[in-house]
Amino acid sequence: MFSYIKIIKLYLFLIILCFLNLFSTSSISHEIKPSIADFTYDESYLNFKIRLNAELILSKIDASTVSNTDSSSLSEIYDKFRILSKKDLEEMFQNSWSEISSNIDIKINNETKKINLIKTEVEDIKNFEISRDTHVYFRVLLDENSEQFTFRWVKNYGPIILRENNNNKLEDELVTEYLQSGMESSQFSFKENNFSKTFNSFAKFFVLGIQHIIPKGLDHILFIFGLFLFSSSLKKLISQITIFTIAHSITLIFVSLSLMRINPQIVEPIIALSIVYIGLENIFKKYIKEYLRYVVILFFGLLHGLGFALVLSDIGYRSTDLFINLVSFNIGIEVAQISIVMVLYLLIALNFAKNKNYRIFFQVPSSILISSVGLYWFFERINFF
Repeated sequence: MFSYIKIIKLYLFLIILCFLNLFSTSSISHEIKPSIADFTYDESYLNFKIRLNAELILSKIDASTVSNTDSSSLSEIYDKFRILSKKDLEEMFQNSWSEISSNIDIKINNETKKINLIKTEVEDIKNFEISRDTHVYFRVLLDENSEQFTFRWVKNYGPIILRENNNNKLEDELVTEYLQSGMESSQFSFKENNFSKTFNSFAKFFVLGIQHIIPKGLDHILFIFGLFLFSSSLKKLISQITIFTIAHSITLIFVSLSLMRINPQIVEPIIALSIVYIGLENIFKKYIKEYLRYVVILFFGLLHGLGFALVLSDIGYRSTDLFINLVSFNIGIEVAQISIVMVLYLLIALNFAKNKNYRIFFQVPSSILISSVGLYWFFERINFF
């Protein structure tokens, strides 16, 4: 008995320690988003317009290792760039272009080419709490022998999304590719319809799906943890995860096909509230009819599907591999979710769930913690503080 209580207390201590660190994070949080590169080409030039975080690049924060600038030891330098005026930041970026462009590798016919900066435009956002985007326009000279190109930039700049813009192609012929930090793109052809290799496309979106849950989707992880706490029965867990999967797949597909529109300012706070509710339901589970639990999971699955769709909204839904991208992204999400459930089941349910003190020392305290974190996120996402 003593060893069981000791283990549970240690586990709770570790969880609380992690979330105390979360709560101590400044509300001035600058989440690192993937950059977006739109490209066009004609007989003379390959043209790029990249939406990026200039302050991130200038401060030399490694975007491949952190998801928020506040988590970096260079955050103070980032904040100094952040308070620069629009004009000063544009000038600073242009003066650093020689170094920045050396970290961008564009190959035409497998040969690295010189990049010529055209202009830099910084968004005029006064609110320090909101990250601002910088739009960088540059081009690469082409000749009559140019057949294909690849794109890659240094790992520290983080992930980037490549999107083709071409008025001579149908919308479903345009190419979109998501590149992990430091990865080189597929070869894009100038002289025929481009398409991503099926396997490469599947693999990239599969990894993106996993990463959206582990390690980036802490809110989704807590929701899954809440499902686990309601019942440690593997059969019931699988049933709940299956319903959740079907539900979020529906809304993800609907948004991807432009049959629904999403507003992140509404979706994200409600997702936080869903975590609050799941935790409270676990605390008062004896008053909850089990069939209602599945109805609630179905509803919240639809809601979380909108959250998953936000991840893909910047990437776009124009790719010729739309179906395979959606399927692989969804599979990646499910692999991550099932992995979380299996780890919890093997480490906790098999060893402790049948102990008579399990609910008092683990289930209820963990559920209180989940609801507290969800409530904190709700207020944070409505900019209450």
